[in-house]
Amino acid sequence: MRKIELRSLFDEALIAAGPPAVFTVDAKGQLGLDDWRTREHYGRIDLVPTREVCHCLYRDRVTGFVQYVLLTSAELCQSHPRQDITHFPDQSSALAALAALGNPPMSQEAITPDP
Repeated sequence: MRKIELRSLFDEALIAAGPPAVFTVDAKGQLGLDDWRTREHYGRIDLVPTREVCHCLYRDRVTGFVQYVLLTSAELCQSHPRQDITHFPDQSSALAALAALGNPPMSQEAITPDP
């Protein structure tokens, strides 16, 4: 499975050593900082998040749409009021699970990673 291209060197630097944040894929298929979602996630936690890269699939509970999300803190991806979050050990396994859902990636049930 191919890796997702990063939007910029700035995004690459943030993923490598920046503050904990949320990164999503844009309409061009590039992974980049999602400042709105980062603020939203920070607003739901009451601690200072620690750095740890997390590869997740987020499934919207209303529409069933699933997307890949990279976060640089496990505290930022523990729960979400509108999304089911599934954690994967790496980007390739998350992208493989996403690809298996078809195009567009939809699921009526929460995603479970392969053991």
